[in-house]
Amino acid sequence: MNTITRDRLFLIVGSVLAAMISGSRTRQHQKARFLRQKMKMLTALTLAVCSCAAASDRHHAMVLIPAGKSVVGTSAADRERLAERFDCHPTWLGDDLSRREVKLPAFWIDRYPVTNAQYLAFVRATEHPRPSWWGRWGGVFPAEYADHPVVGVSGRDAAAYAAWSGKRLPRAEEWERAIGHPENAVFAWGDDWPGPWKARPPSRVFWELPETRLVGSGERGRSSMGVEDFTGQTLEWVSDVRPHHGVQFQLMKGASWFHEDPLSFRTAAGWYAYEGWRSTFTGFRCALDADRKPPVVGAQHPTEAVRVEEARQQLAKPAPSPITLAAPGGTSRHLSIRVPYLGHETFAFSAPETVLFNGTSMMTWRKTPDMTWTVRSAERAAYEMRMEDLRLDAEFLAGDDWVLQRFTMTNQTGREGNVHTSSCFNLQNHPEYYDGEQLRTYVLDHAGRFIPMRRLSRGGECVRWITGPRMAELGEPVRHAVLAVVSRDGRTVIGSGRAGENAGFSVSTNAMFTCLHTDSGVRVPAGGQVTTRQLLWFLEGDLDDLRRRVIDDLRLDHLVAD
Repeated sequence: MNTITRDRLFLIVGSVLAAMISGSRTRQHQKARFLRQKMKMLTALTLAVCSCAAASDRHHAMVLIPAGKSVVGTSAADRERLAERFDCHPTWLGDDLSRREVKLPAFWIDRYPVTNAQYLAFVRATEHPRPSWWGRWGGVFPAEYADHPVVGVSGRDAAAYAAWSGKRLPRAEEWERAIGHPENAVFAWGDDWPGPWKARPPSRVFWELPETRLVGSGERGRSSMGVEDFTGQTLEWVSDVRPHHGVQFQLMKGASWFHEDPLSFRTAAGWYAYEGWRSTFTGFRCALDADRKPPVVGAQHPTEAVRVEEARQQLAKPAPSPITLAAPGGTSRHLSIRVPYLGHETFAFSAPETVLFNGTSMMTWRKTPDMTWTVRSAERAAYEMRMEDLRLDAEFLAGDDWVLQRFTMTNQTGREGNVHTSSCFNLQNHPEYYDGEQLRTYVLDHAGRFIPMRRLSRGGECVRWITGPRMAELGEPVRHAVLAVVSRDGRTVIGSGRAGENAGFSVSTNAMFTCLHTDSGVRVPAGGQVTTRQLLWFLEGDLDDLRRRVIDDLRLDHLVAD
């Protein structure tokens, strides 16, 4: 069927129609309802033919982009204007290409993103690892997802598929030329937001059931060059890479089903992430040099697959029960936090992720000291950590709607020391609170007001990595470190906070993982001890409700609760 063209299919339909009409004339005595039955059969056949043709297009269609000049990326002035328009700091556009005019040779690019059915043919042929979300459904995708874009793939996965299929990943410049507006407008459709894009209202979403749509539906973007499904489907890996944080980061373009920020839907928008990173909104399409013939790409459907409705029922919210902790033990400093009244997903807590003693790194996420877990129950966990010149005793308690982290640091030297600890509260596993665009992430300023993080500056060369504003941007003095994330539906809020005397505080986030870092440094006398506290809140309510709890629980008497 893949080799049958659309024109030939419609020729077949026309022949069938002629035969039906001829037959009906020779049998005038038959009832009119017999003709109506034949017309119903014809309609069904036509729909089936169209479906087969569309499926063939989805599996093989590539668009030839002619050689020519294009303007790609954004300038510093562009970013200033966009930041003012969309209420963020210009540094949040740091993953865009630098604005320049490029002259590109002709090339092919897939009309649609690579689909689940195409990717299944690849993994069966090569035994390549499958997207992790398929694992929930027996290693394949739900039946209705065959011709949805594949998601949950890394940059390495995308490159492997492209090579197997006889293609390659597009370069960012090629992607922008194929998608961009012919007059260099902000969006593929022009300068207006949202334009033809129909924003999806907040709803409960699941990583195990991405809200992608059938490719070729015409509802997820069509560029002037004829490329489709680049809006509201998947972030698309391209071939551009750069070293960062000791590993290789790779660029993605487009906006996925999970994205909401207008900045993400711009043609110039970029998103750098570790090349091995996967999320249930990362996918890709392929490209090919113009002098090569587009290959025929196979697609396979699972013989048995769960239906979407059944899948949704399996992911139903569990009955309310207490917050629980789970610690793996050994030399891991990681805890999983389950909050059943917020869903079946878990939150990750690495405590601490780093420790500095008088400016010297005593441990990092790669460097593990000697440690022993002494308690590992659902309500309480504790360990002892032994470092050169320093001992750290950690305790974690689960409450009704909170988790407490308590560090007691013992200075084993004969001189005063400064100890800085950083714990990572990771929300990546829970789509209701994952906030890669930082649309619902806030920081408490010196006066007790929650300020959107996106309005504050980001340091470094990659806006998705761990970085935060200068504390001076929050006003003086700041005697606390508090971050908050509001759920997608706006009904609940999660917070992380520390406070105390004789301490220096900092806040930072990692947009790629939605990591909240509310960190502090304290002075510990020679041979003495100091205990610090960090609280995590899981509240039904809004930022005002969290603010009141923060003031009460952290004893921020200098702030007035409403």
